[in-house]
Amino acid sequence: MTSGIVATTVAGALLMTIAPTATADGLPSQAERTARIIEGATGTQDLAAAVPQNGALTASVTDESGVTTTARAPKSSAGEIEITAPDGSVVGLSLPQSRTVEGSLAGAGTTVYTDAAASTDIAVQLTADGGARALTSLKDANAPAQQRYELNLPAGTQAVANETGGFDLVRRSDSDGPDVAIGAIDAPWAKDANGKDVPTSYKLNGSTLIQDVEINKDTAFPVVADPKVSTGWFLYVKFSKSEVKKYESKVKYAPGGAVLCGLLAIPLASVACGAITGGSLTHLAGVWSSAAKYKKCVEMKFTLPGITPIPTYIGAKNYKC
Repeated sequence: MTSGIVATTVAGALLMTIAPTATADGLPSQAERTARIIEGATGTQDLAAAVPQNGALTASVTDESGVTTTARAPKSSAGEIEITAPDGSVVGLSLPQSRTVEGSLAGAGTTVYTDAAASTDIAVQLTADGGARALTSLKDANAPAQQRYELNLPAGTQAVANETGGFDLVRRSDSDGPDVAIGAIDAPWAKDANGKDVPTSYKLNGSTLIQDVEINKDTAFPVVADPKVSTGWFLYVKFSKSEVKKYESKVKYAPGGAVLCGLLAIPLASVACGAITGGSLTHLAGVWSSAAKYKKCVEMKFTLPGITPIPTYIGAKNYKC
């Protein structure tokens, strides 16, 4: 799913400018070298215009609808990335550090925490979609192949595995209505020093997000790995396979969007159900019918309710679940 929560890292004392850091002999600092390695893997096109604020790097990103999400990198590796959604809810992600290191701003906008773990530099990047990347640079074979991130989610929200290998951040319904996804953790990735993909995967243990990177004797170091988190741009209403089957005929024969959303227990006060008309209604019926036939789930996408002046239905898809 689209939307935005992500994370990355940098080392040294936090700088108040984006000027490159250098050593006394004029050579790039370790933080600067790490930033170059990480930015070589991530690119810099999607980095947000972040500014130092209260000892940390902060970026506020506003989309074309006027919805603002704010992401904040921690001052030190002992802190956590914070992403604040338009409704004020906060998603936090700790860094996999084994010692406390002050962050240094380096490169084109990467905060680096040098040697924050064994043979590992950590970094944070704030992105232009209102999310953040938490990055690790594994320097050699002594670096841990498993990284652990603590998730701090709003009340009533859970990380639920999705079809991409990542997780949806799902706010559970208190009633019989469907659950809604307010953000996502993108599918994991890792790249070696030659730019080749390194196998990697996630698992969730309670509130701990664990990333495993498959390192072997042929791995070219350093290896850069990344979980990305985002939230706040859209609302995703999700229906399980049993719900898809239950509502199949109702969706097929619903005369209009308002009636349809009433049948699906989507509150009319929350989303612009009336906007689901004509071709949109026909498309949704087709998506739903296909999902029922092939035993898939359905996701409906809306602009964030209560934030934009007129919440709008954007579309729907079915997916393996």
